[in-house]
Amino acid sequence: MTAHTDTPPPEGTAPGHRRPADRRQQIISAAAKAFSASSYHSVRLEDIAEAVGMSAPALYRHFPTKYALFAETTTYLANALVAAIADIEPGCPDELDALLAAITAASIENRRTGRLYRWESRYLEPADAAVVRDAVVGQHRRVRSALLARRPELSRTDANVITAAMISVMASPLTHRVTLAHREIQSLITDTALSLIDVELPDTAAPTPAQPTSGLVPAAKREQLLSESINLFAARGFRDVTIEEIGAAVGMPASGVYRHFSSKTAILEAAFWRATDRFTSSIADALAASTTPREAISQLITRYVQLSCDSIELITVYVTEIGHVSPRQQTALRNQQRITVEEWATWVGRERPDISPTRARFLVHAAFNVVADLARAPRPPAADRITALGLRILLGEQIPTD
Repeated sequence: MTAHTDTPPPEGTAPGHRRPADRRQQIISAAAKAFSASSYHSVRLEDIAEAVGMSAPALYRHFPTKYALFAETTTYLANALVAAIADIEPGCPDELDALLAAITAASIENRRTGRLYRWESRYLEPADAAVVRDAVVGQHRRVRSALLARRPELSRTDANVITAAMISVMASPLTHRVTLAHREIQSLITDTALSLIDVELPDTAAPTPAQPTSGLVPAAKREQLLSESINLFAARGFRDVTIEEIGAAVGMPASGVYRHFSSKTAILEAAFWRATDRFTSSIADALAASTTPREAISQLITRYVQLSCDSIELITVYVTEIGHVSPRQQTALRNQQRITVEEWATWVGRERPDISPTRARFLVHAAFNVVADLARAPRPPAADRITALGLRILLGEQIPTD
């Protein structure tokens, strides 16, 4: 029999329920899901409080500001990343296999929250950002060291590229919602990352230094506004760019911008559809140039990589700013992405009939993530090197280069 008590429940808990001892951890878990699903600026503490089943004033007793909660949440996830590989002995015989399996398992475990430290950490203050950066850099160094132990002939540059691609493959389950049993995701993603060990990257001459000009500017003001907005959003983030700054970039007042776009969000949505339209067009062009499934896959990844490398700012916006798009547009954009993934996965399945359609979708998302991550890296590899990695992921074998 339960003893009767007249003591009221703590503030923020429902009648008849006691506040859980792990309330702070519950808040962090709910916050990680909220910040990952949307953007930092779009999330309200009230929504997080409701998800945990407490009042907003009660949540403020744990975290005085949204930033305080955001910073602690990213730190928690970064520490989890460190903990995932902490028990693997450096230099042990199967170190690389163990590292890849552990990092993949952490990605699967955090599919609903991992986007936070990958894409939202740009909102952190320097000291808090350093925690995330140290975790990511430490992970990269451990994997690179284990890779070099297996392939000591690799140059440091090649080892860095392959390591970055491996980590991107392992992080790819964070970027989509395709469902598969955890053990199947674990084996597929770990094996795919591991398959990059012996990929031979094409020898590519040092890239030509960027020229001071990028060509002629479109004459149409709407195109100018869209182009300059994409550059500003990529450099500083959607939230920190004003309509006045966008107008100034093309020599017009804010009122002039509104004659072409109803709002800043409308500009962002136009940027997303611009990227989507280019990806869709590249599929048609790739298939038109192909006669077999293998040729189709090669053409698809080659064109996708080149498009990404030629449109870094647009790709950056596409990857990082979806949380600021209206829910209706998010749904439409994600539906279109599913169509794109399905098209690619179909050709992977035709070339590799042993791969199920769902597993093929995971491979396509892995290739997409590698392309996006490497194309946007501070020192991006040449396009043909990224293409070689994408082909290995999709085809599972080395493709001879000319």
